[in-house]
Amino acid sequence: MINYNKKQSTALIFILILVSIFFIFSCTGLKSLTSIEEPAWKNNLPLEKSYEKIIIQKFEVDQALEKNYPGVTITCESTAMNELLKVSSISKIEKARASSVRQMGALIVKTRVTVLRLAGRNAGNQTAGSEMAVNVRLIDSATGKILREKDLSTITRTHTSSSNSGSSDQMLPYDLGKIIAQYVAAALGGN
Repeated sequence: MINYNKKQSTALIFILILVSIFFIFSCTGLKSLTSIEEPAWKNNLPLEKSYEKIIIQKFEVDQALEKNYPGVTITCESTAMNELLKVSSISKIEKARASSVRQMGALIVKTRVTVLRLAGRNAGNQTAGSEMAVNVRLIDSATGKILREKDLSTITRTHTSSSNSGSSDQMLPYDLGKIIAQYVAAALGGN
C-alpha cells in the first residue's frame, strides 16, 4: 500500500512539473510576441530612410462631413502643404488624388479626417467644442509599407458667444494643417 501511494505521488509530481513547464513556456511566448511591437518612444525618432519627395494624397473625408462643412478639408490640406514647404528641408512636394505609382525616394502622406465639429456653425450648441482630428499615415512609396501612423487633433474651447466661436472655427483647419506639417517634418528629421 505504501508503494502504491509512492507511485501516485511520483506520478502527481511529474504531472505538476509538466503543467508548470507548459505554463512557463506559454507565458514566455506571450512576452516575445509583445516585444515585437515597437516602443512608443521610437515613433518620435526621425525616419531612418531619407526621402527626396513628399506626396500628399487628397484628404479622405466622409461625404456627410464634407457636405456639412464645405471647403474645410481643402483648406486644411492646402495649409499642410504650404506649411510643409516652409518647415521641411524637402523641396519636392506634390499633391496626388490617389495612390501614385510606386516611386523610389518618395514619402506618401495619407490623411483621413476622423472628426470635424465646428461649434460656431451649430447655432445654440454651446456645450460641444470645436474639433478637427485626422489620422495621418506616412507610407514609403517604393514599398507601400506604413512607416508611421498617428492621430492628430486640435480642440478649441467654445466661447460664450457664437460669433467669437465662429472666428476661432475659421482658424481650425489652418491650425490642424500646421500640426500635420510639423508632424511630417519632425518624422523626416534631417532629411
